[in-house]
Amino acid sequence: MYSKQTKIFGIIGYPLGHTLSPYIHNTLFGLSRYDGVYLVFEKPNWPEVGISPLLEIGVRGISVTIPYKEWAFTLGTKQCKASQTMKASNTLIFEEGIHAVNTDGIGAVRSVLNFDSGLLNPNTKDSVLVLGSGGSAKGILFEIAETLKSKSKGKLFQKEVHILARNQKAIQDIFVSLGNPGWLRSVSFEEVMEHKKNYSLLVHTTPLGMKGIQGAPILPKTFFEKSHTLFDIVYNPLETELVKFAKSKKSKVIPGYHMLLHQGIRQFELFTGIEAKKVWVDKVESLLHSILKKRK
Repeated sequence: MYSKQTKIFGIIGYPLGHTLSPYIHNTLFGLSRYDGVYLVFEKPNWPEVGISPLLEIGVRGISVTIPYKEWAFTLGTKQCKASQTMKASNTLIFEEGIHAVNTDGIGAVRSVLNFDSGLLNPNTKDSVLVLGSGGSAKGILFEIAETLKSKSKGKLFQKEVHILARNQKAIQDIFVSLGNPGWLRSVSFEEVMEHKKNYSLLVHTTPLGMKGIQGAPILPKTFFEKSHTLFDIVYNPLETELVKFAKSKKSKVIPGYHMLLHQGIRQFELFTGIEAKKVWVDKVESLLHSILKKRK
């Protein structure tokens, strides 16, 4: 039941026919008994429309998905450190101005650490490969950097993080944003294939493989090894072609919807001020998996 006191939240982006965010937030509102509703605001031209229509109907906060994360950052009257560093935000909170936040990185890193905390151990010589250089990659790379620095306690570490992407300007922007660290490298496809055994964690951040997006996977089946762990953040379909390649070579796979889950959990906490209980997280995870399985 909704009333005049019901707080309105939602998601902006285009297209949004695939989005699972309403399931996450409305389920959490119900479990926490928070008087809120989460709606879908789909438009192909949000930068032209602006956010005034949302403010006029009393929207308290929004999730922002591709292709508007960089634009969302520019709207913030204050920004979190991740947003400031990577110039991209996936969350806007309308309270005493506009608070621009990036929870993508937190969602991705929580997913990885929950699966195997050793994958982000700064003191091992294996490498992390990030595929792509867009808004999601930026947030994820920031949080990976923060995690490695935190775990190394300020000391130099051995692990390297590599970026494979076509947009060289975006790659350079990432390097500058992170302070040109020595542990971060841009690599070519040929280098990746030649040194494939050095990688432990692969994080795919591009839309390739998403339902309705055409294009061959960035990496071929021959790349994958049993020692690899693939985290493809595309979650619709449940198994992308890249994931199928990895599974056929016995690589381990972190489900893409785990990032959606954990970044959404963090958004819920920011929207409401309520810390999500583990039992709630488990219920939402089960719901997402069930929905995606039916969409297969």
